[in-house]
Amino acid sequence: MTDQVRFDGRVAVVTGAGRGLGREFALLLASRGAAVVVNDIGVSADAQRYVGVSHGGTEFGGDAYAGGVADQVAAEINGLGGRAVADRSSVSDPTGAPSIVEKALESFGRVDIVVNNAGVVINRPLPELTEADLMSALDVHVVGSVQVLQAAWPHFVRQNYGRVVNVCSVEGVLIGSAGFEVYAAAKGALMGLTMALAAEGAGAGIGVNGLLPGAMTRGNASVQPAYRRSSTIDRGPQLVAPAAAWLCHEDCDVTGRFFASTAASMRAVFTSAAVGYQSPNPGAFSPEEVRDNWAQACAQAPALFPEDPTAFNAFRREIYEEKVGVPR
Repeated sequence: MTDQVRFDGRVAVVTGAGRGLGREFALLLASRGAAVVVNDIGVSADAQRYVGVSHGGTEFGGDAYAGGVADQVAAEINGLGGRAVADRSSVSDPTGAPSIVEKALESFGRVDIVVNNAGVVINRPLPELTEADLMSALDVHVVGSVQVLQAAWPHFVRQNYGRVVNVCSVEGVLIGSAGFEVYAAAKGALMGLTMALAAEGAGAGIGVNGLLPGAMTRGNASVQPAYRRSSTIDRGPQLVAPAAAWLCHEDCDVTGRFFASTAASMRAVFTSAAVGYQSPNPGAFSPEEVRDNWAQACAQAPALFPEDPTAFNAFRREIYEEKVGVPR
């Protein structure tokens, strides 16, 4: 195809790229011409010894690194004629996260794309959650994403170009599930980070978007029995990778948006603000007035999808002026 979506000359950092979704993201980007830093702290099943557990995952050292999944994916890419290097740093380590970006600069001379995919899945009832559970989720999903981007951002600004894909989740963004409180809290925070970074990067050629994937991976299958059930629908992670790749491309001109992708589909996910109820007499606004107009306050239409704070404030002001009678 002459119009194939390509990434020639681009350098991508993909965290959590040793297995599942991250592996497919790295493989596809590399097959389309990108040089890839494959980051993952994990090891293969045949690794024999470990040095400890940190941030919800096992960190392996010494001889065990020979079986590192990042090394395996990088070797696979290079064996197919692509360009990749492995990195085993933890995104939640304040020195490890910047070193991932430094690896891109040392190996390929630049960084253009960051896919924040590294994550931990914690499924535990609220009374059983520990502080370690909370910090584990926040350290990887939020702190890790911030630290990697802090290292990459100055390079994006200097070259007036960058693409960021934060792997969010329907949990904490669109829906909630019992037992996934800290996971949803971390993913919800990542959603807020995505929108704020999109605003910050808008004038510097930096696109920041969120991807909400639905795929059969080792992580979700281990905690959600529904993912282990047989289905006629193929939910392989390779069917999400094209959506991630497009959000990484220079021709993708949206920013601050969220897209769900599963089983070879892609759809916008967004939060909207409804017109709702506006008291015509703000000085007399009371709980009784809310009660008496509760149906209108809960109505989800008509509604606006605000692109930025200015649009949202204008939306609210127009409703106020119409109902209260403030002269235009």
